[in-house]
Amino acid sequence: MNRLEAKANLETSLGSLLSKVQQGALTTRADFGRFYCSIENFDHYSIIRRNFETVGEPMSIPFSSHEPTIQMIFSLDGQSAFNDRFDPFLLLPLSHCLNFFNHYECRNVLDHNARQNDIAFRLKKSFYTDLISNHLSWSEDRLPEMILHQKDFNTINDHIAADPGILGILRNIMDCPYKGTMKSAFIGEHIRALLMLQLFHFNPIVAGKKTRCDKKINKRDEDILQEVKKYIDQHFIDPASLDSLSKHFGINEFKLKHGFKVLFDTSPMRYFQFKRLEYSLMLLRETDMSIKSIADEIGYAHAANFTAAFTKSFGNAPMHYRNGGR
Repeated sequence: MNRLEAKANLETSLGSLLSKVQQGALTTRADFGRFYCSIENFDHYSIIRRNFETVGEPMSIPFSSHEPTIQMIFSLDGQSAFNDRFDPFLLLPLSHCLNFFNHYECRNVLDHNARQNDIAFRLKKSFYTDLISNHLSWSEDRLPEMILHQKDFNTINDHIAADPGILGILRNIMDCPYKGTMKSAFIGEHIRALLMLQLFHFNPIVAGKKTRCDKKINKRDEDILQEVKKYIDQHFIDPASLDSLSKHFGINEFKLKHGFKVLFDTSPMRYFQFKRLEYSLMLLRETDMSIKSIADEIGYAHAANFTAAFTKSFGNAPMHYRNGGR
């Protein structure tokens, strides 16, 4: 078999594995690159690992899906590219995206001398329906409603950087110490946490697009509000109020509340709370701090109030994530 035939056969084999989502793995080393792809199936979700490296020439791997599914893709290093090589969907290193497709025909494209290393989670309806329904019962977010109504969206080109909370959950999943039923339960809880984080981060990107042209928000206001969000990202532990934010950034409270909602589909104080809870998730997994100490760290006077807020945000109580769920 010559080089071109070997490459074509590999593209077909990888595409078949990705399309059928059947349990298994494929590992190949050739003069045109190194390729590893694995599928691990559980009752209600699948984990897909891709680690591709091309040498000297591009690759194009066709694959498809014909059932409704949520897909969460996390680029570990290298760049993940899909569809047309000259106008692709791109996922940059250490970034992630959330997508919903009823069906698709796609190509995983790699340029010559390219590197792709990512992990993806395909979630069946049986996995996410109850979680998203419960989320909708207390949230104004529109993205979960879009998923329940099976409306397609694709955030690959609107991807965001993976923060320490996301990376910590991924490490726990990839380094899972368990087997069998315990492994399924352990990974399932971590995937639920990933999904809740992504719903929060991508709701303003997907569901908020229609409101971004609000005439009460001019370019100057939008620039200020972007700075407010950046400030919260960096100072979420510090005490804050609408009044203090308004004075600090020279914007009145109405524009602060209304504009933040328009641009990011949430309120400034809710975003503060979410960033603190996201930080607490990292502390639960990465430190030995007590629940009470973590609650104090992020501004909750009572551990019970922290537990209630955490459970609302992530679907499970803090102890589920204590030291990786052990």
